[in-house]
Amino acid sequence: MFDTLGGLDPAAVVDRAVARRRAADAAEAELLGLAAHWADLHPVPAGDGSPDRVRVPGMERSMRLAGPGTPEVAEFAAAELASALGLSTAAGQLLVGDALELRHRLPRLWAAVATGTLPAWRARLLAQRTRCLPVEAAGWVDAQVVGFAHKIGTARVVALVEAALLRFDPEQAERRALAAAERRGVWVGDEMTDGTRSIRIEADALDAAAFGATIGRIADVLGALGDDDLADVRRAKAVGVIADPQSTLDLLSGPGPQADQEENPGALDTARTASRRRGGRAARVVLYVHLHADALRFHGAPATEAGRGGAVGRVEGLGAVTVQQIRDWVGRTDVTITPVLDLGDRASVDAYEVPDRMRETVLLRSPCCPFPWCNNLTRRKDLDHVRPYLPPSAGGPPGQTTPGNLAPLCRRHHRLKTHGGWSYTQPEPGTYLWRSPHGRRYRVDHTGTAPLDHTA
Repeated sequence: MFDTLGGLDPAAVVDRAVARRRAADAAEAELLGLAAHWADLHPVPAGDGSPDRVRVPGMERSMRLAGPGTPEVAEFAAAELASALGLSTAAGQLLVGDALELRHRLPRLWAAVATGTLPAWRARLLAQRTRCLPVEAAGWVDAQVVGFAHKIGTARVVALVEAALLRFDPEQAERRALAAAERRGVWVGDEMTDGTRSIRIEADALDAAAFGATIGRIADVLGALGDDDLADVRRAKAVGVIADPQSTLDLLSGPGPQADQEENPGALDTARTASRRRGGRAARVVLYVHLHADALRFHGAPATEAGRGGAVGRVEGLGAVTVQQIRDWVGRTDVTITPVLDLGDRASVDAYEVPDRMRETVLLRSPCCPFPWCNNLTRRKDLDHVRPYLPPSAGGPPGQTTPGNLAPLCRRHHRLKTHGGWSYTQPEPGTYLWRSPHGRRYRVDHTGTAPLDHTA
């Protein structure tokens, strides 16, 4: 099979790979349809549940393999199909369950799979997430994501599933939150590998954010004092600083690292235990909360009232949370309210550097790196000039640094654009048209990524 591929040039390799991927997607979609039909052929065992049926321990029972409202299936049905496909029985039950979840509770996504719009593997990942939802919530997710489930990473769609649970079944969401709180802890690995050990932390989301901010601040201090290790290494060193509370206090208070270096050339040697930094306050944590007015209006209302029993907000970097959780977080710390930025602001500057307010505008407008299929939602991004910046002294026009000429690229894709032969334009703020080195084109906007017709 592979002997025939040697004569393909790069463009032909991509064309062949796309064709094979589409064929595989079509086959996977048909397999889902066959799995659903297999369930139809194996309904609840005859007489199961009837009071006069003699039952012996271990006999076949009926099972619901998907969410509420889906038909039950004979317990042993999936084993034969799974064996024929080279799957375990559990994997076979998952396949059949995914098909039933999509067909009965997510009909729009099921139709998108049937028409080839949505790859079956993406649909299955969503189906596995929605099983815990009540019928109404699953229908809401189905309606919300069908238009762009094929354009964005699964993690971003899964956030909608979490929001649906909070909105339509706040009691279950509360039970899950309480259970998660009981699982909090800090675990230090038992094994040492080349002098390092791992630490795993499960903590309240706000506490985790504050801890991460403090780790970052200490790492910055070490860097300012002359530590030239990589940022991640300095963050690991910060754990050692925090392990000594007095060292942490010393590090986060005092006249600042520059003064220490001037007074004591060996300051770096003592930075890990007794360095100083200007301003002794804890690291600042910023929460970007996106909250609809209805979330406040219906807070505390019954779930039947306009389907908004669970008032939901979205916290950048954390996902969907209840309004009550937001209130709890706000009540535990000092709060600074900043003005809402106008994301349609077309202000510009002549300098290459991006002003802080403009950076905020671009990051809030495009929270995800706009490279095709990228899922990077962090704020650690480079603001790239889509049309390369030309200094005014070299004839560049005024106002080149403006939200309409900036893109928040993650470092990997910034490098790929700069050195990898990719190019792009921004016909309007927040919409990006990409062209690959071999001529493939993609449109990326707030709905995700859409491949465009291939041009040579």
